Amino acid sequence: MKLKIVTAIVSALLVSPMALAQSQSEKLEEINAMLESNPTLIDGLHSSLVAYLSEQSVFEQALKENHDYIYNNPNHSSFGAAEPAITIVNVSDYSCPWCKKLDPVLYELVDKYPEKIKVVNLLVPLKELPSKLNSTTYALNVWQQQPEKYQQVHDMLISKPGSHNEVSVFKVAQRTGTEKQYNEDKLTTEMMATNFNLMKDLGIRGTPAMLIGDELVSGYLPLEKLEAMLKQNGSLN
Repeated sequence: MKLKIVTAIVSALLVSPMALAQSQSEKLEEINAMLESNPTLIDGLHSSLVAYLSEQSVFEQALKENHDYIYNNPNHSSFGAAEPAITIVNVSDYSCPWCKKLDPVLYELVDKYPEKIKVVNLLVPLKELPSKLNSTTYALNVWQQQPEKYQQVHDMLISKPGSHNEVSVFKVAQRTGTEKQYNEDKLTTEMMATNFNLMKDLGIRGTPAMLIGDELVSGYLPLEKLEAMLKQNGSLN
């Protein structure tokens, strides 16, 4: 029970500015009241806050060190505004069911704000390892070598229910005339490894996840919630 209360207090303290429903002063008053009523929780809360701040520092440093790789890298697939007000980094896996659900939300968001929003895909084949021939490396090969085929390939990879394997990916290649991209490539293999390491450095534990400015948003969000978040943090004003 104590752990649940500590978790609730930490969540109240550390909630993203984009999701604030109350003023900071109101939340601080509420937290102070909780702690006064439950003084045995103070040590646990203090430890949790110290751990969080340490993780946040690592996250911010990793984001700074990898900024150009993430945001200024034409080798990542992307869509949307050429000069965006906000760039959403979509950490995604073509075999992840919630990634498949988030994908059309991001396209709908860009369709709604074509001059303001850009989406950059940071692809990781979490469910297809250890194969080096997987949906991520194949899609990146197509993006870089046959860009005119990429959208068709992307849509087919996303639309397949469940996880991909070598057979399902090669079927997409056959149907789209991109068989020559279904091979091991030094650049895309290195990108796959870099993306995995970057996930770890940023503290991302699964897909989907989104980087929005200096915030990490984990999991799926429907359009209305994602749009409200962007409006609340000033990105769409």
